[in-house]
Amino acid sequence: MDNVVATSKMTKLFIATGFLYFVIGTILLALNLSGIVVMNRDPIFVLLLYGFVTQLIFGVSYIFVPGVSRHSGTSYKSIIVEYVLLNVGIISFEGVALTYQKDVAVLAAGLVVLIVAALLHAINIWRTIIGKRGGNTV
Repeated sequence: MDNVVATSKMTKLFIATGFLYFVIGTILLALNLSGIVVMNRDPIFVLLLYGFVTQLIFGVSYIFVPGVSRHSGTSYKSIIVEYVLLNVGIISFEGVALTYQKDVAVLAAGLVVLIVAALLHAINIWRTIIGKRGGNTV
Protein backbone atom coordinates (compact mmCIF):
# COMPACT_ATOMS: atom_id res chain seq x y z
CA MET A 1 0.00 0.00 0.00
CA ASP A 2 1.54 3.32 -1.02
CA ASN A 3 1.43 6.51 1.03
CA VAL A 4 -1.38 8.07 -1.03
CA VAL A 5 -3.71 5.11 -0.48
CA ALA A 6 -2.78 4.89 3.21
CA THR A 7 -3.31 8.62 3.73
CA SER A 8 -6.65 8.39 1.92
CA LYS A 9 -7.77 5.69 4.37
CA MET A 10 -6.76 7.85 7.32
CA THR A 11 -8.56 10.84 5.79
CA LYS A 12 -11.75 8.78 5.61
CA LEU A 13 -11.24 7.67 9.21
CA PHE A 14 -10.80 11.28 10.42
CA ILE A 15 -13.97 12.36 8.60
CA ALA A 16 -16.05 9.35 9.70
CA THR A 17 -14.97 9.78 13.32
CA GLY A 18 -15.74 13.49 13.10
CA PHE A 19 -19.29 12.81 11.97
CA LEU A 20 -19.73 10.21 14.72
CA TYR A 21 -18.75 12.86 17.29
CA PHE A 22 -21.09 15.33 15.55
CA VAL A 23 -24.06 12.97 15.90
CA ILE A 24 -23.27 12.18 19.54
CA GLY A 25 -22.76 15.89 20.35
CA THR A 26 -25.98 16.89 18.60
CA ILE A 27 -27.97 14.22 20.44
CA LEU A 28 -26.48 15.30 23.78
CA LEU A 29 -27.26 18.95 23.01
CA ALA A 30 -30.85 18.11 22.07
CA LEU A 31 -31.30 16.06 25.26
CA ASN A 32 -29.75 18.86 27.31
CA LEU A 33 -31.85 21.62 25.76
CA SER A 34 -35.04 19.59 26.18
CA GLY A 35 -34.25 19.01 29.85
CA ILE A 36 -34.14 15.22 29.53
CA VAL A 37 -30.44 15.20 30.46
CA VAL A 38 -29.15 17.90 32.77
CA MET A 39 -25.46 18.42 32.27
CA ASN A 40 -22.79 21.03 31.77
CA ARG A 41 -22.35 21.90 28.10
CA ASP A 42 -18.54 21.61 28.17
CA PRO A 43 -18.56 17.97 26.99
CA ILE A 44 -20.86 18.95 24.13
CA PHE A 45 -18.53 21.80 23.18
CA VAL A 46 -15.52 19.45 23.19
CA LEU A 47 -17.38 16.89 21.05
CA LEU A 48 -18.47 19.47 18.50
CA LEU A 49 -15.28 21.53 18.35
CA TYR A 50 -12.53 18.97 18.74
CA GLY A 51 -14.48 15.86 17.84
CA PHE A 52 -16.24 17.20 14.77
CA VAL A 53 -14.63 20.39 13.51
CA THR A 54 -11.01 19.49 14.27
CA GLN A 55 -11.35 15.94 12.93
CA LEU A 56 -12.80 17.31 9.69
CA ILE A 57 -10.10 19.94 9.35
CA PHE A 58 -7.37 17.39 9.97
CA GLY A 59 -8.87 14.90 7.53
CA VAL A 60 -9.65 17.34 4.76
CA SER A 61 -6.24 19.01 5.04
CA TYR A 62 -4.64 15.69 4.08
CA ILE A 63 -6.67 15.82 0.86
CA PHE A 64 -6.14 19.45 -0.11
CA VAL A 65 -2.62 20.32 1.00
CA PRO A 66 -0.83 17.56 -0.93
CA GLY A 67 -2.96 18.41 -3.97
CA VAL A 68 -1.94 22.06 -3.84
CA SER A 69 1.70 21.45 -3.01
CA ARG A 70 1.92 18.45 -5.40
CA HIS A 71 3.71 16.20 -2.93
CA SER A 72 3.31 14.64 0.49
CA GLY A 73 5.84 15.13 3.23
CA THR A 74 3.89 13.19 5.80
CA SER A 75 4.40 9.61 6.85
CA TYR A 76 1.42 7.35 7.33
CA LYS A 77 2.61 6.38 10.80
CA SER A 78 2.65 9.99 12.00
CA ILE A 79 -0.93 10.44 10.78
CA ILE A 80 -1.97 7.38 12.79
CA VAL A 81 -0.26 8.79 15.89
CA GLU A 82 -1.98 12.12 15.33
CA TYR A 83 -5.39 10.43 15.01
CA VAL A 84 -4.88 8.35 18.15
CA LEU A 85 -3.65 11.32 20.21
CA LEU A 86 -6.54 13.53 19.10
CA ASN A 87 -9.10 10.89 20.03
CA VAL A 88 -7.44 10.01 23.35
CA GLY A 89 -7.59 13.70 24.26
CA ILE A 90 -11.26 13.99 23.31
CA ILE A 91 -12.25 10.78 25.08
CA SER A 92 -10.37 11.74 28.26
CA PHE A 93 -12.26 15.05 28.39
CA GLU A 94 -15.56 13.31 27.75
CA GLY A 95 -14.94 10.58 30.30
CA VAL A 96 -14.23 13.06 33.06
CA ALA A 97 -16.98 15.51 32.11
CA LEU A 98 -19.77 13.01 31.52
CA THR A 99 -19.11 11.16 34.77
CA TYR A 100 -19.01 14.44 36.73
CA GLN A 101 -15.55 13.64 38.02
CA LYS A 102 -13.20 16.43 39.00
CA ASP A 103 -10.06 14.58 37.95
CA VAL A 104 -7.80 17.51 37.09
CA ALA A 105 -4.90 15.20 36.20
CA VAL A 106 -6.93 13.44 33.50
CA LEU A 107 -8.21 16.75 32.15
CA ALA A 108 -4.69 18.19 32.07
CA ALA A 109 -3.34 15.06 30.39
CA GLY A 110 -6.17 15.22 27.85
CA LEU A 111 -5.36 18.84 27.10
CA VAL A 112 -1.67 18.06 26.66
CA VAL A 113 -2.51 15.19 24.31
CA LEU A 114 -4.81 17.46 22.27
CA ILE A 115 -2.04 20.06 22.02
CA VAL A 116 0.49 17.43 20.93
CA ALA A 117 -1.95 16.15 18.28
CA ALA A 118 -2.47 19.69 16.98
CA LEU A 119 1.29 20.35 16.90
CA LEU A 120 1.92 17.05 15.11
CA HIS A 121 -0.72 17.96 12.55
CA ALA A 122 0.85 21.38 12.04
CA ILE A 123 4.26 19.77 11.53
CA ASN A 124 2.85 17.21 9.09
CA ILE A 125 1.09 19.87 7.04
CA TRP A 126 4.12 22.18 7.14
CA ARG A 127 6.37 19.39 5.87
CA THR A 128 3.93 18.79 3.05
CA ILE A 129 3.79 22.48 2.14
CA ILE A 130 7.55 22.94 2.02
CA GLY A 131 8.01 19.63 0.25
CA LYS A 132 10.30 17.99 2.78
CA ARG A 133 9.99 14.24 2.53
CA GLY A 134 9.26 12.79 5.96
CA GLY A 135 9.47 9.12 5.33
CA ASN A 136 6.76 8.60 2.77
CA THR A 137 6.81 4.91 3.42
CA VAL A 138 3.94 3.12 5.05
